[in-house]
Amino acid sequence: MKKLKIAYQGVPGSYSYQAMHEHFGKNIDSINKPLFGDVFEDVVNGSADYGIIPFENSTTGGVYEVFDLLISSHAYIVGERCIEVRHNLMGIKGSSLSDIKTVYSHQQALDQCSRYIRSHEFSSIPTTNTAVSAKLVNDKKDRTCAAIGSELAGEIYDLEVLATGINNYFNNITKFIIISSTPNYVKDADKISLYFTTPHKPGALYNSLGIFAKNDINLLKLISRPTRNTPWAYSYFVDVEGNLNHQNVREALSDLESLCPQFKILGNYKAHTIDV
Repeated sequence: MKKLKIAYQGVPGSYSYQAMHEHFGKNIDSINKPLFGDVFEDVVNGSADYGIIPFENSTTGGVYEVFDLLISSHAYIVGERCIEVRHNLMGIKGSSLSDIKTVYSHQQALDQCSRYIRSHEFSSIPTTNTAVSAKLVNDKKDRTCAAIGSELAGEIYDLEVLATGINNYFNNITKFIIISSTPNYVKDADKISLYFTTPHKPGALYNSLGIFAKNDINLLKLISRPTRNTPWAYSYFVDVEGNLNHQNVREALSDLESLCPQFKILGNYKAHTIDV
């Protein structure tokens, strides 16, 4: 049986790598890419069957670059995976906490550990990925440098864990989305992602969102993003509960589409939650 090709951003040991294997299992061909946009490109052009991308963190919010890529690309959300993120401070073998002066990690991870970083007066340098940071620290062989990332990344890149659970909040969860070049609606789907723009007139957003209340649909998330083409104009990314097979959902989305200059259903899929 042909293995699925799954694209992810980063290198082995990243949280994306962990989420990928939790969702798809081990019997896959993984394709690591340096940038989020590269993952989208591989999915859209058929080089990968699916991609997995960090989308939102429970403490620091959305990864806005990914929102923008979803809106501008021809990719669709077909699933999601939540994982608990427990950050560790890791240095080269033989180093100690008192040696560390500089920490490397993805900006989201640095933000999620900001209190710990400030309390130790570390300098912080952002990188493209937490596991990339671990590899960088291993390559530098500098006792004053450390990476923030997963325990798995430390094992892969032969680093010593100097401190565990350094994130600001204990309940630190990252949601990853599974993207595909085509929509894949499943019977038990209970979550819909979509984006739209509104006319530039009073009450436009109010009237758009009111459609969900009118049809007894629960709004889960609302994010505004600049349209880029028109200064101070915005598009809206929305998550709602529902299934496209339900009559109230179909009526609501039909009404919304008739109001909005731009409208796109990004996916209807099964929500994933975890308890920590």
